[in-house]
Amino acid sequence: RRTPTGPGPWYDLGITGYVCVPLTDRGSVIGTMTLLSAGEHIFDGHTVALAEELASRAALATRNARQYTHRAALARDLQAGLLLADLPQVPGAEVATYYHPAGEGLDIGGDFYDVFPLEDGRWGFLLGDVCGRGAIAATTTALVRHTARAVAPLLPDPRAVVDAVNRALLNRPRSHGTGFVTLVYGQLTPTGHGLDVELVRAGHTLPLHLDTAHSVHLIDAFGALLGIGPQTHLTPHRLHLHPGESLVLYTDGTTEARRHDGELFGEERLTDAVAGAPNRPTAQTVIDTINEAVHLFTGSHDIDDDQAILVLTATEAP
Repeated sequence: RRTPTGPGPWYDLGITGYVCVPLTDRGSVIGTMTLLSAGEHIFDGHTVALAEELASRAALATRNARQYTHRAALARDLQAGLLLADLPQVPGAEVATYYHPAGEGLDIGGDFYDVFPLEDGRWGFLLGDVCGRGAIAATTTALVRHTARAVAPLLPDPRAVVDAVNRALLNRPRSHGTGFVTLVYGQLTPTGHGLDVELVRAGHTLPLHLDTAHSVHLIDAFGALLGIGPQTHLTPHRLHLHPGESLVLYTDGTTEARRHDGELFGEERLTDAVAGAPNRPTAQTVIDTINEAVHLFTGSHDIDDDQAILVLTATEAP
């Protein structure tokens, strides 16, 4: 029972006693908790024991908060390393992307995308979804992206590239994961009056083609899941994007976004949203239109799965 020493308004506040308890984490002091008394109150043994218990719980809460912050930062940094840091400037095209992790962002998601240059003015693009989340999913994501980038300049067409990706998945060590992958991979060539596109779809959600009349066409190119077996049964699909037309790729986190009653957003609502975009929309406008429709549908309901979108829009020749 004594007034604290050192500067402070102790006498003005009538402080007559104090207890100062250290907050420790693994033997190191990370802070202190101080209780003050006034008047005739005296800190007895029970009060001191309570103060020590509160300090112990406060230290544990501080440690958990630090671990949470560190884990979130680590997941964010790893996820950023698996996505494009900066979108490339593709001649004759606008490129826009969107990525939103499920939950609180503590785990590395399995959705990914990429756009990269090839020879002769061609560009490769892909969007996919790895089964699972966390470090194993990140390993598989890196394998798919780096394999596609490495073999695409050496192989004649998208089907050969995805077949190579499938072989890489089948040959990965079991410790690096055994889950399947869905993927859309394609190559585009600027023509001066739009974009020539060839793509394959390996078990992924159906790409959408938005034309200048605001009709939306589903691209139902058949192909099996990757990482399951040696046969992919890929069927190449070719199309031409005229200036103002868009190719929309997305993961199932968009179509499977749930409303409070459990109903899914679904492909029909997605198609309607894309068709309802403003006249001759930019690639970013298409993404904004989709996200607005999803948010209006789900309301405050949390997103259960990662969401990724890649939009390629043909532009007028300079």
